[in-house]
Amino acid sequence: MIPREYVNIPNALSLIRLLGVPFLFILVYFESPLWFIGWFIFLGLTDYFDGLLARRWNQTTDFGSMLDAVADVAYYISAAWFLIYLFPEYLTPNIPYVIFCLVIFGFSMLISQMKIGKILFLHTHLSRTSGVLVFFGVLASFFMDTTLVIRFIVFTYTLAFIEVSIILWIYGEVSTDTRTIFQLRPKENNKKGLLD
Repeated sequence: MIPREYVNIPNALSLIRLLGVPFLFILVYFESPLWFIGWFIFLGLTDYFDGLLARRWNQTTDFGSMLDAVADVAYYISAAWFLIYLFPEYLTPNIPYVIFCLVIFGFSMLISQMKIGKILFLHTHLSRTSGVLVFFGVLASFFMDTTLVIRFIVFTYTLAFIEVSIILWIYGEVSTDTRTIFQLRPKENNKKGLLD
């Protein structure tokens, strides 16, 4: 039986996003891209509202954060695949940067596993900004050359994964809602000040 605190609208939105991703792989083959674009936008909005409502209604849980992170990974990795499939001419020049970014991502997961014994996805400002950029980058690709936009997105994701790696290496397990490494530093300084 599912615990009662897990049954809420924010978690339902995350679950809709996770279960809705496979439909994108069907809609991408439709002759008109409007169905794909509409469903992609809808799923992107669930990402925005699940976190917003969880915080506003005080319904944040470790389970909800994990479900949101899994849904995000499915959605944004799929978005990268759709860029490759639909707009290879924009993504191909960025392949070396994408590979480097994926190596840094793998490194951050390795650090997480080594330091805390599990994979921890943090919702930092940089990672959230990168997600927003992917959302708009995919949509913009239907209307313009986004080669440089994609390069910028990969750059912001790389910075996000570097920051997460540093956070996990220095602080170990932290809240998944840690927004930036600078949020953690004053707390550590305050603890030191209290001990002196």
